[in-house]
This record gives sequence, C-alpha cells and structure tokens, in this order.
Amino acid sequence: MIRRVTGTAAGMALLIGLAACGGDGSGEAAETTTLTYWMFQDRTPQAGEVVEKLRTDFEKANNVTVKIVKIPKDDYNTKLGSAVAGGTVPDVGILDQPLVSRYALDGTIKEMPAGTVDEKAYYAGALNTNRVNGKLYGLPVDHTAVALFYNRKLVPTPPKTWDELKQITAKIHQDDPQTAGMVVPKGDGYGGWIWPGVLAGAGGSLVDEKAKKILFDQQPGVDALQLWVDLLSSSPRKITDSDKAFENGLAGMMISGPWDVANIKDQFPDLEFGTAPLPYKTEPAGNIGGENAVVFTKGRNADLAWKWLKHLTSAENNTQLAQALGGFPTNIAAAEKDAATFGPEQAAFLEQLKVAQARPALPQWIQVNDEIIAPAIESALSGKVTSQQALSDAAAKTRALLGWTG
Repeated sequence: MIRRVTGTAAGMALLIGLAACGGDGSGEAAETTTLTYWMFQDRTPQAGEVVEKLRTDFEKANNVTVKIVKIPKDDYNTKLGSAVAGGTVPDVGILDQPLVSRYALDGTIKEMPAGTVDEKAYYAGALNTNRVNGKLYGLPVDHTAVALFYNRKLVPTPPKTWDELKQITAKIHQDDPQTAGMVVPKGDGYGGWIWPGVLAGAGGSLVDEKAKKILFDQQPGVDALQLWVDLLSSSPRKITDSDKAFENGLAGMMISGPWDVANIKDQFPDLEFGTAPLPYKTEPAGNIGGENAVVFTKGRNADLAWKWLKHLTSAENNTQLAQALGGFPTNIAAAEKDAATFGPEQAAFLEQLKVAQARPALPQWIQVNDEIIAPAIESALSGKVTSQQALSDAAAKTRALLGWTG
C-alpha cells in the first residue's frame, strides 16, 4: 500500500526530529535521557500505530524519551547525507543494507559492542548485512527476499531444481506457443539483485572479500547466468515483455518479492497462484534485502541506542515491526513464534530468508551491481556474448574499480 501523509504532518515530524538532533539547550539531563531515531515514513496508518506502541513501551520501561523522525524513503538518504556532513546526525537510524559498509569504513557509525546481542538469535544472512571486515555495525530490523511465483493451472507442482524448472518451462511453451514458461529476469539493477541468489544456488559466491578476489565469473556464476539464457528459448521476450505477463496468464512463473502477493490478490483476484522457494542446482539459497538500523558515532546516547535496537529486534517485538515496515522478522524466535500470521503465500519467503546470503560489504557494490553485473547479464541474455565472456569482462571491470588483482 502506498503511504499517504499530508505535507503538514510530514513537515511537523521532520521539524520535531531536527530539533531533537540539534538540541534545545535544556541542559545535560535532557540530552542523556532523549534518544533520536530516524526511520522511513510509515507505509500505513496501522504501521504508525505499531511504531508508536514500541516507542511508548520503551519509554516507560527505561524512563527516557524517544523522538522519532519519519522521512519519505525517497528523500531519506539525501537528508541523512546532509546530516552526516553537517554533524547533526541522530543517535540511531535506519540505513539501507548496501550503505552499511560505506558508513562503517568512514567512521560514521559505531561498531556494536561485544555481547550486546546473541548473534545466533538472528538469521545469519540478515545479520551479515551489518558485518564489515568481520565486525558488526548494526542490527537488521526487517528483511525480505524473492521467491518463485507460479500459476497453479499451468504449474500444478512448482520445481525444486534447475532441471525441473527447465522441463516445466519447456512443457508450458510447447503446449501453448503463445504462453511463456516464465518471466526471465532482465539485465538491470533489479535482475542484478536477484541473480546472486541463483548463483548461490549453484554453490557460488560473488567475491572473496578477505582475499580480494572476484568469484562470480567462476563456473557457478557461469552456470547461473546460462540457466537464464537457456530459459529464454521457452520464455521468449516477445511474450514476457507484455504488461503483467504472469498476472495476465501469459507466463507460467516469475521471480518476485512478497509485495506482489498483495498486488496480485488485489488486481488479479481470479489468478490462482502460489509461491515456492527458488529452484536450485546444488543447495537452497537466495538473495536478501531489507532495512538495518545503526548507531551514529556523533550521536549522544550510544548505550541507549543499542538498547533501543535490541527492543526493536527482540523476539517479542520484531514480527510486528517487520510487518509494519513491509518485511519479515530477522529474529528467528520471532519468526518461528509468529509464522502462522504470515499466510500460506508468504511461507516461501520465510524459507528463502533462512538461506539468504548478504551482498558483499563493499562501498562500491551498488555501482558494481548496477553498472557492471547488470549489463553483463543483459549482454548474455541478448546473445551478444557467451555467459562466460560476459562475466569475465564484468570481473575485469570490477577488479579495476576495486583495485583488486584477484
């Protein structure tokens, strides 16, 4: 659901938060008992109610004040960057996963003190999105992934392996040449985000950060890209490029996220569909997205900030917060306790998140994804070069950008 907040309300929220960041000269006592938290603007009024309940519970339990600044997601990184440059950062705030490494390496955010949380309480993939050079710099408040959507009339039983995926897509297209087996992702930023989960399903990795070595051009990566190339023969783009090909029954399967569950139910109520984990070659795997929260080095109340993050990600609170944010809980006990609340179509995403793998903790990774890997994928899908050549060229460009030799 699209968030709708009036300009007056949004402006007041921002002014309140900025005043909290700048201080009001009320003395040391106010500074030590007031925590400022920046987050994305609420998705729905109900989400706002969840956040408010978490805030008031924390205030009562700790005899403190939590001032929350809610900023439209599209504006958040710009405003945060300005705050960092101006030295007016909040105590704690949301941070996109790919930005954690950049802010950690330049000293903008604090390393989490040892013993703050039990690391085993969180899904490894989600927690690792906060890990830079082996150290944790935040906690995941919610996370998400993609899964396989399938048309139950065309795909009675979803494929578990790549071989099954190929067989089913071929049969769908053979039975009806006007129907594609699946919507094969494209070589764009979104496809580049999805592809590492497919690569991991072949037992591969993108990079070896410690050894400073590129790995995505090795055989697992080549196999993952070739899978998409091979699927195009039964999933021609002249069919899948039409508007909402899967939703309109023109494709048997597609890869997408949990946001499309609600969209399909709302806009295509007659479509009988299901979701399943991504098919794999050697082992279950997937990608990951979502929101992290970090403590800023120039904030005033680091100890209280970490306590707040433990509150948000606890077994008692994390499911409600994650659902309010549009994702899934990162706390394992929370997910297991509340699994029944997600509904049958969401079960596949919970399974994906158990095996999701974090993106490389490199400040340049968004650029690598969007400007190097994505075009390489498209060059192979368009038949301009082989999968091996596309990834070899991309690996060379990535080494040059990172200054690596391996």
